[in-house]
Amino acid sequence: MVAIQSSFIGSIVNIGLLASLGAIQAYVSLYQLSNFKQSSVSWVFAIFIAITYTCSLFTGLLFDQYGPRLILMGSSLFVFMGLMGLANSVQIWQFVLSFFAMGIGNGLGMTPLIGVISHWFFEKRGYCTGIVFCGGSVGGIVFPLLLRSLYTKVGFVWAIRVLALICLVCQILSILLVKERYRLNQKIDLSKISLKPDDFIIKDFKFFYLIVGGFFGELSLMLLITYYASFSISQGANESTAYVLVTIWNAAGILGKIAPPYLSDKYGRYNINIIMLICFSLAILVLLYPFASNEKILWAFAAIGGFCGSSVGCLLPICLSQITPVNQIGTRIGILYFVLGLANLFGLPIAASIISNGSKLNYNNFMILVGCLAITSSIFWSVSRYFVVNSFRLNVKV
Repeated sequence: MVAIQSSFIGSIVNIGLLASLGAIQAYVSLYQLSNFKQSSVSWVFAIFIAITYTCSLFTGLLFDQYGPRLILMGSSLFVFMGLMGLANSVQIWQFVLSFFAMGIGNGLGMTPLIGVISHWFFEKRGYCTGIVFCGGSVGGIVFPLLLRSLYTKVGFVWAIRVLALICLVCQILSILLVKERYRLNQKIDLSKISLKPDDFIIKDFKFFYLIVGGFFGELSLMLLITYYASFSISQGANESTAYVLVTIWNAAGILGKIAPPYLSDKYGRYNINIIMLICFSLAILVLLYPFASNEKILWAFAAIGGFCGSSVGCLLPICLSQITPVNQIGTRIGILYFVLGLANLFGLPIAASIISNGSKLNYNNFMILVGCLAITSSIFWSVSRYFVVNSFRLNVKV
């Protein structure tokens, strides 16, 4: 239980900051960086997300060798420095450096927080991992509400400083509680480690199409999380309401990280994930896109999208582990997160160029893109399922 508590508290920061990105992006775009194009501003947040994911290529090796505590210390240091730098940022290059530091901190922390659960749990590993992910949803609920209140009371600088102090306290508690069960007895020779995508991607089609499906699904999800607050403002919602919508999204995400994974054990992980992706796509294109000018629809979609989107993000590594030999899981997770990092690095600027001047029409075009990405993800996940089952039969638990 101590391992769960440690990872839960740590994920409030590491995953919670990702989930709260929209609350920071909306404010910065309206004020500090209002004179810059959306395409320029988007690179700030794209770099943060990309570094968070790509760090996973190396963090797993460090975790196996040294355990989680030293890595989490480095994570807390970089996150705190990044947030303190963010508070005082005025120029765009200052924002880039701040989010770069935060990305390193987040990337260092995510793998140990999830990996340490595997040291202590086997049969209930999925359930316990879901609880850890819920910590991120808690951060995603609390942080936007906190920032919404502090922006008006003490201003941006002190709002971010307060957030930095809260994150530091949570990470210190996580460091004090965390404890690995074992470490490797021999040192890792990095020179002998080589990634061979040809062995894993080209020859294993179910893995290849899972990677492609994950690419489009992650891109759709992160674009929506990042720009949902500013999209809502473009549709007529006030600034305060937009931040609350982000909170509703993350609150619904708690249930999305518990119920679908639980059902996936009974009815198949691929099956549930594809259903969630289809529901996510329909919610975007059938509910949100045509009726977003109605504020009630914005509230309804925040709940539906948060539930479906969070389950998709949670089920991705679970489905990957289902089709991966144990001795290849580390390599494949590294490849997966590296690809997801590239998706966010280039996807956010492309989306920002579509949004351009932030008009209602441009945001509607952006939402069409997000919906099409979700549909594309569903198609590739279905193809991956075909190679797992060797048929398109629906009555197979997979």
